[in-house]
Amino acid sequence: MTRFLKHALAWWAAISFAVALYDIVTGGFHITIAGLRISSFEAYKPFRNGIACACAAFWLRDRRAADNTWWSRIARWSLPIAIGAAGVSVLLAIRFGIFTAGGSDSYGYVSQAALWASERVTVPEPLAPIGHALGIITAPLGYRPASVAGASVPTYAPGYPMLMAVATKLAGKAAVYYVVPLCAGMAVLMTFLVGARFAGSRTGMIAAILLACSPIFVFQSLEPMSDVPVTMWFMIAWWLLLYDGTLPTAGAGLATAAAILTRPNLVLLAPVLGLFALRGKQRVPRGLWFGLGVLPGIAAVAMIDRHMYGTASMSGYGSLSELFDWRNVVPNLQRYPVWLVQLQTPVILVALVAPFVSRREPDAERAIHDPRSVAVWMIAFGVVLLISYLFYGVFEDWPYLRFLLPVIPLLLVLGSSVFVTGLFHAPVALRGAAVFTLCVLLGTWYLKKADAIGVYAIGFSERRYESVGRYLARALPPKAAVLTVIESGSVRLYADRATLRWDEVPAGKLDVTIEALRTSGYAPFILLEDWEESMFRARFGRADLAGRVDWPPAIECYGPITVRIYDPADRKRYLAGERWLPKIVPHM
Repeated sequence: MTRFLKHALAWWAAISFAVALYDIVTGGFHITIAGLRISSFEAYKPFRNGIACACAAFWLRDRRAADNTWWSRIARWSLPIAIGAAGVSVLLAIRFGIFTAGGSDSYGYVSQAALWASERVTVPEPLAPIGHALGIITAPLGYRPASVAGASVPTYAPGYPMLMAVATKLAGKAAVYYVVPLCAGMAVLMTFLVGARFAGSRTGMIAAILLACSPIFVFQSLEPMSDVPVTMWFMIAWWLLLYDGTLPTAGAGLATAAAILTRPNLVLLAPVLGLFALRGKQRVPRGLWFGLGVLPGIAAVAMIDRHMYGTASMSGYGSLSELFDWRNVVPNLQRYPVWLVQLQTPVILVALVAPFVSRREPDAERAIHDPRSVAVWMIAFGVVLLISYLFYGVFEDWPYLRFLLPVIPLLLVLGSSVFVTGLFHAPVALRGAAVFTLCVLLGTWYLKKADAIGVYAIGFSERRYESVGRYLARALPPKAAVLTVIESGSVRLYADRATLRWDEVPAGKLDVTIEALRTSGYAPFILLEDWEESMFRARFGRADLAGRVDWPPAIECYGPITVRIYDPADRKRYLAGERWLPKIVPHM
């Protein structure tokens, strides 16, 4: 009877999960059989039933299963499951990812990758003479004026673009967009390896699954930005440091160097890892080899900064005094912890208990023998990371939790270790069900939270950069000059037209700038996304006639965000009584 019941529960759980998935994908169903109506429209109900049935099936089986319990199987299957979670992470990033370059970050990184692939780091600025005469910076978003007149240089750190440049050399231009998805998969796998080495394979498997579902991790895995790559490098460093010997320590130093090259302001984390490397019997050799590994990254950043910006202490974002301010501490302290709990649930705070309760899984063969002391160093790593951003600029939106992404896998490892440690005090029959429940419920909550905050829709919205740019390549004259901000890079990349950022034009000088462009043989246009129009009018509307944009656009590209292209020459025609309809173009 028990055998029949556990099989029935397992099948009912599988059917319930299938129905829940069908409800999510299709919106639900209803059928009538022999006058009986059967329907399901709310996915949470079959999902809830599936959880209950699966847990009951686990419990019934594991009561008398001896060493062949699900708890034992989890340890044996943890690596394949973690690899599967890494694969899901890669597939999610490819399915919903942003495969276009627009705005500041993605254009800055993708275009810089092309520069490294072509073995140059400066970009000629065709509008530089006009900008110099008017005192206007002509570099697009993601760039700043170079020390060489008439050129601009990237503002972003070179590590991630270099990785993209390698991908370009190996697999073509489109390969740049697959770097972050692959780094995401590697970060998930490294989270498993760190967790397995820290306490045991179950700890690593749970942490890997939760990271693959984490809202902020999924969000950053969709964007061609450096947050996931730098997280991957630090997780590689942690994994190698958990092993004894000088060779793994040297590898950890090189991984840390790659992380610094990717995000130079995180150089403050290198001393934390360096001090951690000094544990054990071979302290001096390990410390020396770690330092030798880190040194190339620091030296490379200094040399590149000196070449691009004139001094090794200057980054593309500006000087240290411009970037960090003690007055930012309180506002940031009110934001980052709140965002962390909101996106990861208060469960993430369980990691703080790890230094007191975590222990090696008794049946783990290769885990370290003192997880508690390692947990202290992992938390210290997170504290230093948080402090480094407390003094940084103040941001209002949750996506900036991405700055703390390098510590989130470690927090998941620590929290998973606490959970698994607690399970060793529970009956064996309940352990497999508890792991299943945690991974499914919390993982599902993470994925649903990501959906609720619009993570999966971002790729759809970002397509406008490429579609608008490619349309303008056909619609605008070859010597057009487009005044735009958010699309100042994408218009250059996809339309091959000169751009000038209107936010660099002083109020009262817009009309003068437009006339200067005309005098130099350019046809000026104004490109505004719908959310920019009010800011544009507020900046220029009082003192500049063109700043009023009180005439119809020549082109209107509609979609999730409407983009309008205005020809300043049309204003005079419109005020003279001429009327027209703009060219309507979808950019979906």
